[in-house]
Amino acid sequence: MELWIKAAGGVHKGRVYGLGSEFSSSRRSFGSGGSSSSRSSTNQDEFELLNRRIAEITELYAQERVAREEEAKRREEEDRWREEEERRREEEMRRKDAAFTRVTGDIESFKAQLNYLLAAGAFPLPRSPSRSNKTKE
Repeated sequence: MELWIKAAGGVHKGRVYGLGSEFSSSRRSFGSGGSSSSRSSTNQDEFELLNRRIAEITELYAQERVAREEEAKRREEEDRWREEEERRREEEMRRKDAAFTRVTGDIESFKAQLNYLLAAGAFPLPRSPSRSNKTKE
C-alpha cells in the first residue's frame, strides 16, 4: 500500500489519488499499530483488490473503445452508402435528362418536317364542302 501511495504522489487532503474516499489516511492508519504480518497481509489484500479493480477498469475501457470503433465504422459505411446512392441518383437523372433532350429534339424535328410537307402540298387535305353545296343536296 505504501508503494501505491508513493506512486500516486502521496496523501493529499487525507486521500490518495486513485483510491477514493474509502482509503483515506484515517482508515490507512488503523493498521499501523498491528504486527508486521497483519500489515503485510492487509497490504497484500489491498494490492490484490486494486489489481482486480484495475483489470476491471481496463476491460471496461477496452470494451468501450471497441464499441466506439465499431460505431465509427458503421457511420463511415452508412456515409459511403449514402454517397454511392446519391451518385447513382445523379447518374440516373443525367441519363433521363439526356433521353428527354433527344426525344424533345426528335419531336421538334418531326414537327418541322410535317409543317414543311403540309405547306408544300405533299398531302392533299380534304376540304369541307361549302355551305352552298350542302343546301343543294
